[in-house]
Amino acid sequence: MRKALLNLHLCIGLAAAIFLVILGLTGSIMAFEGDIDHWLHPGFWYVTEDRYLAEDILIAGVERQFAPLHVAAVQVSQHRNLAQLMQLTDSSTVTVNPYTGVVLGRRSGPTRIEKWLGFIHQVHLRLAGDGRAPWAPAGKIAVSYAGLALFFLVPSGLILWWQTKRASIRWKAHWFRICFDTHHVIGIYVGLFLGIAAFTGTLIGFEWGERAIYRLTHSSRPRFGPPPESTAVAGGVSIGVDRAIATAKRAIPKATVDFILLPVNPTAAYQVILRVPEETSGSAHSGVTIDQFSGKTLEVRNFLTDSQGYRWIRFNRSIHTGDIAGLPGHIVMSLSSLLLVVSAITGIVIWLKKLAVG
Repeated sequence: MRKALLNLHLCIGLAAAIFLVILGLTGSIMAFEGDIDHWLHPGFWYVTEDRYLAEDILIAGVERQFAPLHVAAVQVSQHRNLAQLMQLTDSSTVTVNPYTGVVLGRRSGPTRIEKWLGFIHQVHLRLAGDGRAPWAPAGKIAVSYAGLALFFLVPSGLILWWQTKRASIRWKAHWFRICFDTHHVIGIYVGLFLGIAAFTGTLIGFEWGERAIYRLTHSSRPRFGPPPESTAVAGGVSIGVDRAIATAKRAIPKATVDFILLPVNPTAAYQVILRVPEETSGSAHSGVTIDQFSGKTLEVRNFLTDSQGYRWIRFNRSIHTGDIAGLPGHIVMSLSSLLLVVSAITGIVIWLKKLAVG
């Protein structure tokens, strides 16, 4: 039985090796997808903590500086040492110190780093730098099956390890012994994290994963329709962003503001996207739509009262990305992904040696 399991472990590992290397390399970078631009351009992002200015004051200052453009959206960081990101009506973006109102910088489009991160993200998901590439659907299937293969390789590797119980690397030994020990050590120390990544990634990659979650929770996929519109008022004056934020927070207490869409025409409404404390995923999914003239609440979407299956799906994704534990979670997922690459390469070397001896 052990020999059969070993051969199966080798065959599946070889078949998935190149895909696991790609997933490991891209995943190690994606773990810090939201932080890399901050680290590379600190002057564009980082601020010294102080007392927040009113949002209306911040927006008015930006619109005066870039008139006749207007602010169309505001991204509010959950970290107090980061600037706000505002999108103008010409699609350019500026970062603003929320404590002083000073504009830190302006971008007219995605930077080279943002383009590369987008490319890496698509390769991780679909083996294609452009998600619209003809082979992208097949790439998505290949990635999903690679994750499923890893989900088998982790427990089977643990069973095979149990006979030798190698838990350290003999660095002064022959190079092949070092390679052999490295493969075993990575499997035993990182196996749990790789198994979690494989399981959560499989649920994300296959459509049956979401269907299974909805069936288990006896719930259905939430419907996201177009937001309701404001009632146009001739000569009407907008209620202002701060009042819209206050209204949204009354609708969903204890939530924090994550994103604001401002009305850019007489029928558009304020959309305040909120994050409830229980939400661990990278993006927030609660929101309140408010009439820009009357201040009336038009729609409330509360993540906590939404579809239970959808909450499980978002929770599963936050585990896969490491968002559930913040920066420590990202570090763990990044290191695990890098060690997956080493494990795949050492596995190939072991197979080649076995082939040569055989």
